[in-house]
Amino acid sequence: MSVCRTRFEIFCQRRDQIEDQRSRPREAAYDKLMLSEGFIKLRKATFDDYLGKFEFSYRDRSHYSVCRLLRILCRSEAEFGEPLANPSEVKPAPQVALIIETSVIYGRRILAGVARYLRTHHRWSVFIEQHELGTPPPAWLTSGHWDGILSRPTDHVMARLFRQMKVPVVDLNDLYENLDLPWVGSDHAAIGRMGAAHLLERGFRSFAFCGFANELWSRQRFNGFCSGVPRNNGPISLYETPWRGQNVPRWDQDIQQIVKWLIALPKPVAVMTCNDVRGLHVLDACSRADLLVPEEVAVVGVDDEEIMCELCSPPLSSVAPNPEGIGYGAAEVLDALMAGKRPQQLRISVDPIRVFSRQSTDVMAVSDWAVASAARFMREQTLHGCRLTDVLQKVNMSRATLEKRFRKHLNRSPKQEMRRIKIERIKQLLVETDFTLEHIAELSGFAHPEYMSVLFKRETGQAPGKYRNQFGERIRGRDSCL
Repeated sequence: MSVCRTRFEIFCQRRDQIEDQRSRPREAAYDKLMLSEGFIKLRKATFDDYLGKFEFSYRDRSHYSVCRLLRILCRSEAEFGEPLANPSEVKPAPQVALIIETSVIYGRRILAGVARYLRTHHRWSVFIEQHELGTPPPAWLTSGHWDGILSRPTDHVMARLFRQMKVPVVDLNDLYENLDLPWVGSDHAAIGRMGAAHLLERGFRSFAFCGFANELWSRQRFNGFCSGVPRNNGPISLYETPWRGQNVPRWDQDIQQIVKWLIALPKPVAVMTCNDVRGLHVLDACSRADLLVPEEVAVVGVDDEEIMCELCSPPLSSVAPNPEGIGYGAAEVLDALMAGKRPQQLRISVDPIRVFSRQSTDVMAVSDWAVASAARFMREQTLHGCRLTDVLQKVNMSRATLEKRFRKHLNRSPKQEMRRIKIERIKQLLVETDFTLEHIAELSGFAHPEYMSVLFKRETGQAPGKYRNQFGERIRGRDSCL
C-alpha cells in the first residue's frame, strides 16, 4: 500500500452505532496495528454529532490509528449486524417549533436552557419568532411539518390542536393543568416554601401574601408559602386582584388598596409576593404608607429579575426559579419523544435555585434585643473569623442563656445560625463566580477547603462541585439573557 493523503467518511444508521464508532477509535488510539507496508496514525479527525460522520486524514507510514478506523469500516456489518448507511440515507435535523415568549427574561432563560441542551446533543432545525407571552400562536405553526414542539402558551384549544397534528409536544405553560400533554415547569409550591423559609430565618411571626387572582401559578406559590409557615404563627393574610382580563383594576387604585391592606396587618410582618412585579407594588405601597422596609414590612418576590429588583426601593429580595433547567429538561423530554421513546416522567417539576437576599429582607424581626444584636453581629463578622465566644462577649451573656433565647425566637442555636450564614455564602460564590474551592473556603470563613466541602454536603446533600454544575451556568449566564 502506498501511503498518501486522503480522506474518509463513516456514516452510521443509529445513534448507538455513532457512539460505538466514536469511542472505539479513542480507546484504540495506541493499539499498533499492521497495515501493509507499516504503521500509520490519525492526523486530523472531526466528528459531526448528529450526522454520525467521522472524518480523518493521514500522511505517512509512522502514523497508525487510522488502521483501527479502517478495520471498523471493513467489519462494520459483522460488528453492528447491518451495513453502514449511505450519506443520502442520513436523516435531516428534526424540525422543531419553539413557541416561547422572548419579551420577558423568564422565557429567554428557558430558551437558554434549550440552547444548552443542544450544545451537548445533536442539533435541531429551530423555528422561533419574537413575541410576548399570551400572543396567539403563529400562523406557520399549523402550516408547517414539525417533528416536535415546545409550547409555553398552551391552553385547552392548543392542546386539542396538537393532538390533531399528531406531533410530539412538551407543554411549558403555568396557567392550566390536566392538558394531557408531557409537561415541564417550575415547582411553584417549592418556590412558596423557599420564600417562607427565608422569612422564617429572619425571625418573623406574622406573614402575608400578595398575589394575582385566578392565576394557577400564583395560587400554587401561595399554597406552598402557607405550607412552609408553621400553623402556630396564625392565619396568613392574602391580597389578590386580577392580573388579566376586563376586571383588572387601575394601577393607582390597586396600590391604594394594597396600602390599606398593609396598614391593617400586625407589625412587624413578612410579605411574600407572587412575582417581582407584585413586589414592586408592595414596596411602592409601603412608601406611600410611611412603613419602614424591612423593619416593619419585609418583602420577598419571585423570579429574581435583577434589573427590576435593583430598581425597587429598597432593592427587592427574590426567589430565583430555574427556567434554564426547565428549558434543558423540556428539550430532553422532546428529544426522547421524537425518537419514539417514552420518557421516564411525563410531568417534571423543577425546583427553584435559592433566594437572592437584598435590603428588603435584611433584618432580624425579633423582640429580644440580645438575639437581634447577636444575629446582626453574626451576619457582619461570621465570614471574618468570628467565633461563638466573640458573640457571647458582644452581648455579655452565657452560652446556655443565648442558646435558649435563639431557640425560642429563631428555632435554631447560635452555632446553627453561624453555619447557615457560611453555607449561604458558599452557595453564592459557587454560582456567581469561578473561584476555586480554596478561595471560596477563605472567603467563607473556613481554614480548610476539605472541611468546607464536608460541611456543605452534609447541610445541602450535594458536593460543592455538583451544586456549581447544577446552578452555576444559570447565574453566570444571566447577563446574556437580559
